[in-house]
Amino acid sequence: MEETKIDLCICAAALLLYLGVGIWGFVRIRHEKRRLAEEGRELPPPDRKFRPAVISSALLLALPFLIYFRPFVTAVLEGCAVLGLYITLRERLGTGRN
Repeated sequence: MEETKIDLCICAAALLLYLGVGIWGFVRIRHEKRRLAEEGRELPPPDRKFRPAVISSALLLALPFLIYFRPFVTAVLEGCAVLGLYITLRERLGTGRN
């Protein structure tokens, strides 16, 4: 397989994984808000650091689409983008439990 096809496969898989993690996180946050509303509490507003973290992970996800890298570098960048979103959403969920 050519390197460009491998890069595109990595990018496509990472994009699907990123969307899956994003949907999972937002559904969990919505569920957590509803659960806390039933208990008469509210989920605290997100810190100001969450929005830049999500935006920077999205930019990191888009970077291999714009600039050609070797497949290994592409996989690492895409993995960091997905992991960054996952950690950010987990931290957001963790703030509501305190």
